[in-house]
Amino acid sequence: MTDGKKIIFLDIDGTLSWNSLAPCTEDIDALRRARQAGHYVFINTGRASGFLPAPLLGVDYLDGYLCGCGTQLLMGGRQIFGDELKRPFLRQVAAFHLARPERIVLFEAEDALYGIHTPDAIYKTHPVTRENAFEGEYAHVHVTKITVLGHGRATPEEHALFDGQLELVEQTKSNWYEAILPGNGKGRGMDRACRILGVPIENSIAIGDSENDLDMFAHAGVAVAMENASPLALQAAHYVTGRCGEGGVAQAVRALVFGESELIKR
Repeated sequence: MTDGKKIIFLDIDGTLSWNSLAPCTEDIDALRRARQAGHYVFINTGRASGFLPAPLLGVDYLDGYLCGCGTQLLMGGRQIFGDELKRPFLRQVAAFHLARPERIVLFEAEDALYGIHTPDAIYKTHPVTRENAFEGEYAHVHVTKITVLGHGRATPEEHALFDGQLELVEQTKSNWYEAILPGNGKGRGMDRACRILGVPIENSIAIGDSENDLDMFAHAGVAVAMENASPLALQAAHYVTGRCGEGGVAQAVRALVFGESELIKR
């Protein structure tokens, strides 16, 4: 896959970096080289734009950001596409979780994180203490995604709450799951970015490590799983590259963009 202009779509956590830190120098250099050769590089993350790690903002090796599992597309410092949760439904979600102190909920928005029962030492959030908070003090906020922490699969009660409103992306090996707007997702966000830039989706390269990357893998011309990826992500990928933080992204770029090496085939 070395002919034609390509678009590289990168997950963040467990793929490009760990714990909101900057990527390793080897990965940065490879992505910068890809852009200098005329290819595109995008973050494609489950994180809302208000939850993007600071080291990834305004850097010269990225063309843009797909955020909130495809609910927001940012290019050239402006929003190209955006979708958000409706306020009556946010009221229902807030009321449900405020009554259940054992649940931790993140309302991921375009500007910041808003949380119910969130530990201050772990997450810097604006507290949601009333069910109508997004119709009152946070009426200006655009929430693009909800993340529920504490378990990787939704309970029957949570399925009943979200059914018909949001699509659940469960994480079998993690302690959190995501609830996203129907009609979005990492893969459909890729489709949208490719159409806008006039690059065939067949020329896309998706690199990720977890269950919320499966939609991205299903849409990509080539899907690459990190060596540290979950079993389901490894199973869905075309190729496997090295580990996060150890030049795994650079290894994939050198192989698939520049044809300088080979990756392990699945």
